[in-house]
Amino acid sequence: MFRSPLRRASAIAAVSALSVGLVSTGAAITSAGASGNDGVTSNSITIGATVPLTGIASPGYSDVAKAARAAFKYINGKGGINGRQINFIIKDDCYEVPGFGCTGTPSTYSQTQALLNTPGGLFATTGSLGTATQDSVRSLLDNNNVPQLFVNSGSSDWNNVGQYPRLFGWQTDYIAEGKIFANYIKTNFKNKSVGFIGQNDDFGANGLTGLNRGGLSIPAMGTGDSFSYEATAAVAGNPFGAMMAKMKNDKVAVVVLDSIPVATKNIIQDAHAIGFKPQFVISGVGSDPQTVNNKYEVGALSLTFLPPTSDTKNVWNAWTKKVLLADNADFPKFTAKSILTGNMQYGVGWAVTFMQALRLMGTNPTQSGIVNVLETQGSSFATPAVTSLKYSASNHQGLQGGLMVKISSATATTSITKAGTVYSAGDAGTAAPTTTKYISSAVPSWLA
Repeated sequence: MFRSPLRRASAIAAVSALSVGLVSTGAAITSAGASGNDGVTSNSITIGATVPLTGIASPGYSDVAKAARAAFKYINGKGGINGRQINFIIKDDCYEVPGFGCTGTPSTYSQTQALLNTPGGLFATTGSLGTATQDSVRSLLDNNNVPQLFVNSGSSDWNNVGQYPRLFGWQTDYIAEGKIFANYIKTNFKNKSVGFIGQNDDFGANGLTGLNRGGLSIPAMGTGDSFSYEATAAVAGNPFGAMMAKMKNDKVAVVVLDSIPVATKNIIQDAHAIGFKPQFVISGVGSDPQTVNNKYEVGALSLTFLPPTSDTKNVWNAWTKKVLLADNADFPKFTAKSILTGNMQYGVGWAVTFMQALRLMGTNPTQSGIVNVLETQGSSFATPAVTSLKYSASNHQGLQGGLMVKISSATATTSITKAGTVYSAGDAGTAAPTTTKYISSAVPSWLA
């Protein structure tokens, strides 16, 4: 739906080697935290992100950072936060995959260095995207005392408080999502055969772990009706026809996909081409209907930790639309009749989280202060998410659950299943998800 899990594929080995070389040669880095240049002035605060504005991961996902920037611009127009304007710098790292329309710099490490060398320093990275890309700069940012906030990925790598105390995730992680899927499938498709296709990295591996912790007993990828694919193959080739044929032959009734949108589209098209009609259950990362844009996705199930896009009465959806309508630069084609995407919602979601933390620090924001605020008060923040953030001194993962939704339109919307039941599942252990009724939080008056 809105969060990129992509790992760098083998095609980017040379770029990875370049990044390693920069580390080993001790390339000069302006230490934002160590030098006292922390990106804070009397009237501004500078943050940044590395994201795929172009290239293989840009379809849909490029809107996440742009929506966050729209939210910052909207609040800047109202005077900013505690008298400070938020200066949000976005660097295009193409998800470190050259080609596929990449016009940025396909190196997350060098782009992060550029952010650290921003005149006046960098307060934090916020909303940078991808698992492997952000894993590659954890030590760089930590050594410079710069918080690495709200990584756009569902990996459990962001909850490593002992080694990376300034690192925070935001979205529900892939293991928790898998456990919720397993519980839903066991309840609603009892004794049905389940197949799995996952991206050949932590995205697929963590999702499969969650399914098994939830009690589905799906074999390792590459075994039986459990398959893997490479991210670049989902774009440059199409390896899914044979997978669909085997699942159809084996009479698989439910197919779980931990796939990016382009892979999702190819999978459901290949299934249709051979008359294979399983119940698809698709990770929120790869199900956003406006990004997949294929009529054969209608009826598929997914998970969202944000309000369903069909909920026009939701106060956060209404506020997000107001924010995007005010931004003719990043969203020139967005109109009052436009339907939100999950990617837009996601960017606004973590932007609101950052602004609340910044506001609570008062007139003296510090890098250690924002970590403390998130750990001690983050669980009480009002955000667009359908469940609260679970931050604490020992947990930096963020959200732990969401709503099961059905794709109700080929190019537009998702709708709630199970009367708005919010499922919550920590990523450890095999305990069944807990459930609560979904009640949207109010939009704080200072945002309106």
